[in-house]
Amino acid sequence: MRDNIKFTLLVIGIFLVFFVMARDIIDNRVKLKKTQEEKTWLQEELRDTSLELTKTERDLRTAQGKLSFVNKKIVVLKGDNTMLKKEKHDLELKVAILLEEKKTMEARLHSLSELKKAIRQVKLEIHQDKLRRLEEKIRRLKEIDEWETANGNRGFLIKDGVVFSPPKVNIEVRPAALSMNKKDVNY
Repeated sequence: MRDNIKFTLLVIGIFLVFFVMARDIIDNRVKLKKTQEEKTWLQEELRDTSLELTKTERDLRTAQGKLSFVNKKIVVLKGDNTMLKKEKHDLELKVAILLEEKKTMEARLHSLSELKKAIRQVKLEIHQDKLRRLEEKIRRLKEIDEWETANGNRGFLIKDGVVFSPPKVNIEVRPAALSMNKKDVNY
């Protein structure tokens, strides 16, 4: 009986070991399944993250291109700004000079003799301007006249704008045989 008890205890021990091993195997399979699910989830996350990284890199390149463009524009605008500052400074100097001239002109024009001189000068300038325009008009008329003369009057005889040749010419057309012997013509 002792042998039976030992055997029974041995069998119970083996069953317990198998039971514990089976439970460990089941636990390990559950853990393996969870690990595989986590691996699948992590692979999906990795794929999504890779796609996001690719999109982010593309966006970064686009942003860098835009930044480069903006930096170039800034350099150009800085150059323009420097040029405009210089022009502003030049204009401010011109304004200062003009203000000084205005003060001197006002001082001159407050005296009667200076005012008379200024009026004479303006009249002289107006007269010279009229002469210049008249000379220009005469020059243009001469150019037009030379142009018309160069073109000619196309065979019309004109004197002082009056046509002194008859504007109508009679042309008779005869057969060649008849025009050689004008005496033999009988109509």
